[in-house]
Amino acid sequence: MQSDRGRKTIERFSNLTNEFIDEWCRTIDLEFLEDAKEQFPVPNFSIDVPTLVSESISEVKFKDLGEANSYYIDTLLAEGISFEMADKTGNKEVVAKFPLENEENWYDYVAAVSLGLYHGQPDYFLPYNFRTKFNQVEEIHAEFNIPLPPIPGKFDKYGRCLYYASINGVWQEFRLRYGLSPVEMCAFLYDFALEFITPLGATDLPLPSKVWLITGGSWDIETVDEATSDTVSMWGGNTAIRRGDILMMYLVAPRKAIGSIWLACTDGFIDPFFHYHGIVWICKPVKTVPVTFAELKIHPLLSKKSAVKAHFQGPSSKTSFTVEEYEAVLQIMKSKGQDLAILPRIPMNEQLPQAELQNERDVEVQLIEPFLKRLGYKETDWIRQMSVKMGRGERNYPDYAFGAKTKRGEESAKMVLESKYQLSAQREFVDAFYQVKSYALRLQSKVMTMAAKEGVWVFPLEKGTFDIKKAIHRTWADLAHPDKFHEVLTRIGRDDVLG
Repeated sequence: MQSDRGRKTIERFSNLTNEFIDEWCRTIDLEFLEDAKEQFPVPNFSIDVPTLVSESISEVKFKDLGEANSYYIDTLLAEGISFEMADKTGNKEVVAKFPLENEENWYDYVAAVSLGLYHGQPDYFLPYNFRTKFNQVEEIHAEFNIPLPPIPGKFDKYGRCLYYASINGVWQEFRLRYGLSPVEMCAFLYDFALEFITPLGATDLPLPSKVWLITGGSWDIETVDEATSDTVSMWGGNTAIRRGDILMMYLVAPRKAIGSIWLACTDGFIDPFFHYHGIVWICKPVKTVPVTFAELKIHPLLSKKSAVKAHFQGPSSKTSFTVEEYEAVLQIMKSKGQDLAILPRIPMNEQLPQAELQNERDVEVQLIEPFLKRLGYKETDWIRQMSVKMGRGERNYPDYAFGAKTKRGEESAKMVLESKYQLSAQREFVDAFYQVKSYALRLQSKVMTMAAKEGVWVFPLEKGTFDIKKAIHRTWADLAHPDKFHEVLTRIGRDDVLG
């Protein structure tokens, strides 16, 4: 705040105009109420949403944040916002209401609505301009220890309307805790905090670990056709998609064909303010020869795929493809003249060497730590041999503690991993399990892992404990296959554990 950049940023945010938000969600067409329709020659008209909201709330007096949030919920959300026009005699009357019984407009237009609330009552409402970028909200909240209210489900439309009030509430608490003005809080959210999150772009993408199908309609054809190698776009997608994954773009009627291949530049995530709920940002498109649905339907391997049988309808429109299925699609392209050298492929990792493994440290250096780096971890993400007090005078040392906090008496770790030279005997396995379980429960971990020459075991936290019968076991040879590796990645990958 005392730097030149900080002062300039605060000055820039001291006068937020409509240009702060996307153009498409600033204005909306409202339909005249039945009683007013006969007075006007047109069925609807366009209004500026921030202005409508600001004017409707600017004269209201609030005692505190609770009262302001209650007004948003019980008055604006419950009754809508009235729009007045002069009738033929010059008297003003209510001729339309926002959002006209359409709950989706409250969260689809959250940027415009919240900007109007901010303009009308800056001490109680903050602008929300992260629609379709809720992954950035999650990262900011994690980085600065801001509680994140539980995200409402896809079909809880009313809950999604209310969610702005929940976010606004925790932002206001953060603002007041640190003595920030509303303008300074805007500068924090939309400038300073963005320095601490994963950039939204195509740089430094990890190697792909999975192939997915994403779909578009006739309304998306222009967007896809005009995309360049630098295009970065938001798309509906499976929340299991990981940054760097390969995305085959299938356009439904009238094309009914895969015609381009993209990469994911974010993980898939839920956005409570987005109609389809699931989002992924995509980049690096490569246009290909088309692979039609008719060709998929008669292919000996692809025709057996349940998503193809379902014509890519419903959930099958966001399905994953195995490496073998993706290669089958590529071979169809090759037969039609496509140069496969320009298309992304999933690397087939060779099995890690075990010939020179003589002890536990060899397993760590030659197997575990390269595996952790494939999962996205950096060496700064873990502590080796973390000292943990387990009882009176007793100290234990988990081999790897991830996302660890070491303050005495408050030690914790989001995941622990115990390494062994081998776990071939049942007695060895059971002893190791209870050893690492004691660490994981003591450190309040949400997942625990064991690794040895024989592979990796993952134990998720279920009902407050870890069950030896619920292990997910993969050998090192299994993990060389992209699909098997992706299964483990989605459970103990860096973003899932530390995110």
